[in-house]
Amino acid sequence: MKSLLKTKLNQSVIFLFFICLFTACKNDDDNPPQNPIDQLPPMTQTGEQTFGCLINGEPFIPPSFGSNAPNAFYQFVDGAYTLGISARNNSSIGLQSIIIGGIDIVNINEITYDLESFSIGNLYGLYDLVLDENSETYYTNENYPGTLTITNFDNQNFIISGTFEFIVLDDDGNEINITDGRFDLNFTN
Repeated sequence: MKSLLKTKLNQSVIFLFFICLFTACKNDDDNPPQNPIDQLPPMTQTGEQTFGCLINGEPFIPPSFGSNAPNAFYQFVDGAYTLGISARNNSSIGLQSIIIGGIDIVNINEITYDLESFSIGNLYGLYDLVLDENSETYYTNENYPGTLTITNFDNQNFIISGTFEFIVLDDDGNEINITDGRFDLNFTN
C-alpha cells in the first residue's frame, strides 16, 4: 500500500512538473513582433539568403526556398555586366515582386547607388503585382528615384548584402513605398 501511494505521489509530482514547464514556456512563434520592421530578417552580411522590406508599411518577406525564394546574380551577359536582386511573395492582394537591377554595371562597390530609370548603365528598382492574370509593373525613374547601399560585395565567396528603398507610382498616381529593405544573398556569377 505504501508503495502504491509513493508511486501515485511520484506520478502526481511529475505531472505537476510538466504542467508548470509547459505553461511557463513562451513560444515566440505564437507571439510575432507587432512592429513591422521587427518582422523583417536581421541585417547580416554572411550570405544568409535573406530578403525583406516594407511595402506601404506592411512586411514583405519571401519564402526562404522554392520558386519565390530571393536570388541574386552578377554576370557578364551579351557583352555587359548585369546585376539582378529579386524576391517574390504571395500575399492577400496577389503575387508581389521586388527587383533591383541594372545592365552594364561594370563595378560593384560598397557604396550607395541611385536607383533611377530602367536603362543601360543605370540601376533601377521595380515593383510588380500580379492580380489574377494581369500584371502591373512600376519602375523607379528620375522623378521618383531610390537608393541601394551595398554593404558587402564579396566576389570570392559570391555574397552580396545591402539595403534599399524606393518609391514608385501606380497607374493612378498613388505612391507605393518600398522602405527598410535589406538583403544578404549568395549570387551566381
